[in-house]
Formats: sequence, structure tokens, C-alpha cells
Amino acid sequence: MATITNEKLLAHTQWIESEGKSGRKLDETGMNLASNVLSGLNMAKAQFVGTTFTKADLSDTNLSGADFSGANFDSANLSGVDLSGADLGGVSMRNANLTNANVRGADLSGANLEGANLTNADFTDADLIAANLTGTIQTGLIITGAKLTDTQGLKG
Repeated sequence: MATITNEKLLAHTQWIESEGKSGRKLDETGMNLASNVLSGLNMAKAQFVGTTFTKADLSDTNLSGADFSGANFDSANLSGVDLSGADLGGVSMRNANLTNANVRGADLSGANLEGANLTNADFTDADLIAANLTGTIQTGLIITGAKLTDTQGLKG
């Protein structure tokens, strides 16, 4: 099973801290990281286009500004995750746990969150155009300023 090496994580941390002057940006495009435990890491601004995170544990991880276009987070643990400003266009997050997640300003246009737990998740200013929220738990969900055109399953 694929995993993200400590060397790659260290290089990415150096890249973040040096504002791109040293180290290397994490790029796991197309990788299968299903069932990986990646909780509490700083993977801000990383590249995860089309990556599979099915049943992975990403709780309390900093993924702000990362690119997850077309990624799969089905049944993943994303509780307490920071996805602010992330590109989540077209992602699948069916039955994912996004309790207390920060998804402010993220692009979730066309995303499938069917059956996800969105308890106390903050989607302020997020793009939820044509997203599917059918069957989601929306207790405490914050959608202030969110783009909601053609959003399915939103409870009023």
C-alpha cells in the first residue's frame, strides 16, 4: 500500500516554511492513499489531484490551499481538518466525517458529500454550486456567504 514518506513530508514542511525557496512541494497526484493514517500533519498547498483517500484518517490535518480536484474521500475521517481555500471540485466525500472541519472559501463545486457528517463544519464563502448534500448530517453547519446554486439536499 502506498503511503507518504517522512522524507517527502519533511521536504514539504521546509517548502512551506521557506515560502517555496527550499524543500519540495508535496505532489501525490493519482496516488492510492486509502486507509492511510495522516492525522495531524501539515500538508497545506500540496497537490493531490485524483488521489484516493477512501477510509483514510486525515483528522486535524492542515490541508488548506491544497488541490484535490477529482479526489476520493469516501468514508474518510476529516474531523477537525483545515480545508480552507482548497480545490475540492468534483471530489467524492460520501459518508465522510467532516465534523468541526474548516472548509471556508473552498471550491466544492460538483462535489458529492452524500451521507457525510457535516456537524459544526464551517463552509463560509465556500463554492457548493451543484454539490450533493443529500442525506448529510447538517447540525450546526455554517454556510454564510456560500454559493449554493443547484446545491442538492440542503436542509433549510
